[in-house]
Amino acid sequence: MDLQEAICPKCGGPSPTGDICGKCRASDIEWFTCDGRVRLVRCPNCNSMRDNNGWNDCERSREDLEYEAAISAIHLFQDVQKPEISIKLEENSKNRTFAHISITGLLYNEPREGACTVEILWQFDSCDRCSRYHGNYWQGVVQLRADGRKATPEEQERAKRIAYQAEEELQLQGDRLSFVTRMEEGREGLDIIVGTQTLGEKISRDITRRMGGKFSLHPTLVGEKEGKKLFRITYAVRLPRYTKGDIIFIRNTYGEILGAEGKTISYLDLASGIPRTVPESTQSRYVGSVRDGIPMLVIYQDGEMLGLMNEETGKTEEVPVQSWRTIVSGERVHIIRDEDRVLVV
Repeated sequence: MDLQEAICPKCGGPSPTGDICGKCRASDIEWFTCDGRVRLVRCPNCNSMRDNNGWNDCERSREDLEYEAAISAIHLFQDVQKPEISIKLEENSKNRTFAHISITGLLYNEPREGACTVEILWQFDSCDRCSRYHGNYWQGVVQLRADGRKATPEEQERAKRIAYQAEEELQLQGDRLSFVTRMEEGREGLDIIVGTQTLGEKISRDITRRMGGKFSLHPTLVGEKEGKKLFRITYAVRLPRYTKGDIIFIRNTYGEILGAEGKTISYLDLASGIPRTVPESTQSRYVGSVRDGIPMLVIYQDGEMLGLMNEETGKTEEVPVQSWRTIVSGERVHIIRDEDRVLVV
């Protein structure tokens, strides 16, 4: 050793600065620690995980979560450089896994290595959402009805799809408790029971926006919690009085309903063949529906008159046909009667 070279005052070895050398500094420091035990809480129904902030949806595998838990149990001294961590998982039972951990790194340019074992405990609890769902919890009900008629099966199925889509959208936004508790079909329509009022209002707005009609809210006081009044809300959704395929008398002519959206209805003018859109409040009269039309066979066409035959009875009759329609012999059509008028639809 050069007499001019600085030495470590602790071990007498070389030290570039004359301070305690890296080897001595490293030997005096607990360069890593491991938590002996980590607890993971998972919902057995939907696989959600609970942390300090509550429940969260989770689609990760058990193995990924255990690796992450093992990493979180390791605490390195702040000056450790180039750490390398190796983890071997040993599943002891459904509720217990041991993570065998090996660690290497540099501390003040001195190589360090060590090992520890972390016990990972699994706890299975029903999450907030599943507890409410399986407990039949609800905060509101969307009552789907139609104005002056029964909601059709097609309308009810479409409303179901809209409700589940609304549920999915809210849950993707992090609203875990917005779920459809159940659906009940009744004589007049569909009841959609929901877990939150947020979902109930969204379903109501989405249905009326896409299917027409309107809705109103009717709260019912059900109790108090911590001095705050608790309400359940009935969302009364009323679909338009007409549905696709209905035949109406409107503006001195006949029309076939094409659909409804918002506060308007669209129909095909059967006299001209032109689609029209009018406010829902426009005065009109229900005549029938193409679903209830009488099937007839076209046996001839003479100008604007059709010769039709009822294939069940063999009875024939002549009816006027709209000039914009092209109908050929042998074609099958349906007719709707309105007093002394016969409409080909």
